Amino acid sequence: MRPWRILDRLLALVPPVLSALALVLLLTQNPFATPYLQRSTEAVALELRAALAREVTPEWYMAEMDRALLAEDLDAMRMVSAVGGRHGIAPSPALLGRMQALEAQETGALAAARDCAVCAADITACPRVALLAMCGVTVEMTPLGDLNALRRAAQTALRGEEVDRIEVALAGVGLGATGLVLASGGTSVTVKAGATALRLARRLGTVTGRFGEELRGMADIGLRLDRVDDLALGRARLDEVADAARVARIGDLASDLGRIAANSSLTDAVLMLRHVDDADDARRLARLSEVAGPDTRATLEILGKGRAFRALVRLSDIAIGAAALAWLLAGQVLLLLGERIGRMILALLRVPVRQRATAEAPRPRRAAPAAAIRPEPPLTRPAPRLRPDPPLRRPVAMHPGLGHTPAE
Repeated sequence: MRPWRILDRLLALVPPVLSALALVLLLTQNPFATPYLQRSTEAVALELRAALAREVTPEWYMAEMDRALLAEDLDAMRMVSAVGGRHGIAPSPALLGRMQALEAQETGALAAARDCAVCAADITACPRVALLAMCGVTVEMTPLGDLNALRRAAQTALRGEEVDRIEVALAGVGLGATGLVLASGGTSVTVKAGATALRLARRLGTVTGRFGEELRGMADIGLRLDRVDDLALGRARLDEVADAARVARIGDLASDLGRIAANSSLTDAVLMLRHVDDADDARRLARLSEVAGPDTRATLEILGKGRAFRALVRLSDIAIGAAALAWLLAGQVLLLLGERIGRMILALLRVPVRQRATAEAPRPRRAAPAAAIRPEPPLTRPAPRLRPDPPLRRPVAMHPGLGHTPAE
């Protein structure tokens, strides 16, 4: 092989080799161990504001408002109106009249009293979120709601039926948190609110199946039903009535849900649990609520769970660099392989072309043996015969008149 070809191949290998070495050195830093970093609160707020600005348009506002008015959904109408107002979108006079008519229809004195009685009797039949907060949740936030849940569990056990362990665990955590609130001046309000929100969400059917499975694994806290009255009256602590380690797991989850309720509202927390699939989702939703505040439910409904949660994190610089370097190395290797394969294919395509050109070229004549060669006649012609000059017949005499003069 010629030296210049060897040098050409060595130089072609230099870029991928250098990229591979750089990638190996970068991978020793474990760039993909924690590829995502938490954004700051200000960065999350800017990201959410930009995402909502792209989604909340006059077309979106009109479509969502028409849908809410046709369904006579007062809660959805209020949410769309509030979000549109924050983005500078105002309803037309005709649309405003329809909104006021629905507001008067659903918030009249008789309608409100009727619906509130329905919510107080059965929270699952509450027609509006606002009434859920005013009429259904008020009782549930007191120890009476937890005691009522334990009463239902005790009656179920007496009938020989299967007891809802999740309901019992949440009621126990709620009672324990209530006792701590009375003793410490409110340090466990979020735990109580979270446990209540989760218990109400299960009754309303807004808990997903996957989240329900995880709750079922957390529900066995070893609660002693015979000492529930001591827990309610403050004569016993929660760790004396149940397993403290198991209570801590479900207490952390209740704390996250309580933060959601504190930042938005308890009813919104109950309704937003349909977007929670596990404890990690509850933690992400709690952080989202710290940024979005009362607009958490609207943000989640408009952007969706995936986009809203992605706004909370960003790729680390080292992970971006490692991914870019891996992409560069892959491109270089593919280019090198493509160049070599292209040369091989071109060489294979040249073989039949060369064979055809060789077959079509004129073959040179072979020299005949010396014996078979006939001597060719010489190419000279015989010398031409020259005629001699004719002899002179008579001498020429000069005419006397034409002769030369003496001077000549």
